[in-house]
Amino acid sequence: MAKDKRIRFPSGSYQAFYKGIRYKIDPENDIVEMTQKLNPRYSPESREEAVNLANKLGVKKIQKRARLFSKLLLLSVLVFLFLMFVSAHFSVKSESFLLSTGRFLTIVSEIIFLYMFGYYRAVTNYCADSYCEKCGKHLVFEEFQAPLVKEESKIGIYTKTLTQYWHCKNCGHEDIKVEPQYIDHYQEKRQDNLKEDTCEECGKEHAMEEYRDIDVLNYVLKKKIRYFKCRNCGYHEIRLSKRFRIV
Repeated sequence: MAKDKRIRFPSGSYQAFYKGIRYKIDPENDIVEMTQKLNPRYSPESREEAVNLANKLGVKKIQKRARLFSKLLLLSVLVFLFLMFVSAHFSVKSESFLLSTGRFLTIVSEIIFLYMFGYYRAVTNYCADSYCEKCGKHLVFEEFQAPLVKEESKIGIYTKTLTQYWHCKNCGHEDIKVEPQYIDHYQEKRQDNLKEDTCEECGKEHAMEEYRDIDVLNYVLKKKIRYFKCRNCGYHEIRLSKRFRIV
């Protein structure tokens, strides 16, 4: 069983960083915040490629190509299913060979159409996201700061939000969106009596206590967040553990 990860807050310190996440505790209001910067939605390379293609073909033509390849993809899937159905009713070798060749060609077509649809769809999405509704221009709306995920734990409440930062490089319009994110959360009762209750900061025995109920988050793994503090010196500690979920 893997050991719990321990995030330490020495006496008088209320912030700590672990694996790109900033942990911040507010002892007075009993609030714990966890914030993490994400990668921008579009990399500089993908933006440049999308802009070059949009300047070459135009936004409307790119949208038409995305729709075209989506229809071709659907058609190739239907043809493949038709050939699979027909093959069950023929037993002649020459016909079976033709059907096998037809199935192979439709599979190749599906791969090509899927790739082309994904490519033009990604460019279409960028064109839509980079459109400024205020000045009405395409390819000018962009992220000016990395998206931020924030999780906040209060007494009986656990929330998660995503903040995205966009602005228009043409007219200067700024749009900061804060969107709530779904999270599967519940709480477990904290332990009153700890086996290890000696503070590693001040060394006093029987001084450590678990002062908040345990936050449990269900992802692919079950994540538990436990909160401890020293009654003597004010040292705080967060312990993280991940276990396989038992359904």
